[in-house]
Amino acid sequence: MTKQKNFENMTLEEKQEYWRKEREQEAMVREALLHQLRDKYPSMLEAVDELSNVASSIGEDLQWHGVEAVTCAEMHKLIDGASAVRRLYHLDVSDE
Repeated sequence: MTKQKNFENMTLEEKQEYWRKEREQEAMVREALLHQLRDKYPSMLEAVDELSNVASSIGEDLQWHGVEAVTCAEMHKLIDGASAVRRLYHLDVSDE
């Protein structure tokens, strides 16, 4: 019976294989969690997607066109989206 190699004693190829397997395992876990969220709480993922889209749009406008290109309505969408995500993920609980 062979004993599992200590990480420090692994070759470069063995370490690369180890980390590849770790990434695959983590990806499978994340995918399973996303499916659970999608099935039970679709509004949570929709809120994150909306926030991501608004933030990306504002970021691109700022980068390419300057602050004058960002509208007040876009900023309100960003603020509202961030508030929705905080509420849905219970991130708005203060440390009392």
